[in-house]
Amino acid sequence: MSMPHTATITRSRRVFSAALLGTALLAAALPATSFAKEIVSGGVAATGGAVACSPISSLTVKADPKVGETGLASVAVTYGVKPCTNGQAVTTNVIVAEYLNPSVVLYDWQNAPTTGKFTAFGVRVRVTYKVTVTVVDTATGAIAGTQSAFVAAIPKPV
Repeated sequence: MSMPHTATITRSRRVFSAALLGTALLAAALPATSFAKEIVSGGVAATGGAVACSPISSLTVKADPKVGETGLASVAVTYGVKPCTNGQAVTTNVIVAEYLNPSVVLYDWQNAPTTGKFTAFGVRVRVTYKVTVTVVDTATGAIAGTQSAFVAAIPKPV
């Protein structure tokens, strides 16, 4: 019975190590992608075990890729804001802009109501948009919270 050549053993170990490393990287990357759609910040700083508060209670975005005659799609946005402190006066701003080119603003609603629903038309198919809700403390001008969601109108294959 002959022993495998040393080069064969080394190559097998390299292939096994590369496969193991690839699997580990994939396992680490998958949980991160599930959180990539929503970015949240703001609220009151957590001290003494308190949980930070985000004044944005909900943000839902949905694209409608049915372009019809116009060649443009739409994005439906629903959001809700509840101040973290009773009696706190806040101003809500909502912006829909292209993700890769933020200077292309599709919808800009300053001083929006604390709860709102709207549809932004003129969305280009297969372009990613960032919907951002920003809540500002009216008394101080400080940002109380911000939340973003990403959406793209992707037609379903026929």
